[in-house]
Amino acid sequence: MKQLGNALSYSNVVATLALFLALGGGVVYAASTLGKNSVKSKNIAANAVKARNLAKSAVKTKSLAANSVTTAKIKKDAITSGKVKKSSLGRSDLAAGTLAGLQVAEVTAAAVPGLNVRQPGGTPIPLTGTPTFTPVAGKSYELLVELKGNPLDADGSGEGFCSAFVDLLVNGAPVNGAGISQDASGAPPFNNEPIGTSSAAVALQAAGQPQTLTALAFGNDGCSSATAASLRAVVIELG
Repeated sequence: MKQLGNALSYSNVVATLALFLALGGGVVYAASTLGKNSVKSKNIAANAVKARNLAKSAVKTKSLAANSVTTAKIKKDAITSGKVKKSSLGRSDLAAGTLAGLQVAEVTAAAVPGLNVRQPGGTPIPLTGTPTFTPVAGKSYELLVELKGNPLDADGSGEGFCSAFVDLLVNGAPVNGAGISQDASGAPPFNNEPIGTSSAAVALQAAGQPQTLTALAFGNDGCSSATAASLRAVVIELG
């Protein structure tokens, strides 16, 4: 003990302390002066990087491996309609029957012309809306027509009566139609029909071929000039 005490002189203690600080300071200095990209994946312990260690928005799309995000990793209800690109989904992306009853074409006419005149070949009706659709193989299509108005018998209780009809054509061929009528001399309620409706299959054998709706009015002089009507026709995709 006396020899150890003699050995621990002031100079020895100071020298030892200086060496300790030098070694410790070197470690701290080295840790704080790591070069860019000097920490590699092999230097990081498994599961060492937690979510809290990542800066907000630090992980970009380019940082993800192809096909790395699977269905199991997506939170239920996390993907809403706002996150789906417009027009990115087609019929083939949806389960069969999802689009049953889809309206694929619609035309309207607020005022149908020619309801009180006899015009050979009919009077063309100006239509607004979406008159053209393209049938898809394996689907069925139905054309629905409604003509609504106020048919007025021109001769009142005379022998004549008012009868007006609208024909719907698909690519120039008559397919469906609807009519309105009034016979003032008849017994109610069947003497007045202000609404005419009908439905018919269309384009069952025309997959991939665009189909366009047009319309013709067939009136007669038995209808008063005050006779008026509006038209609406739609095509519904089924199956």
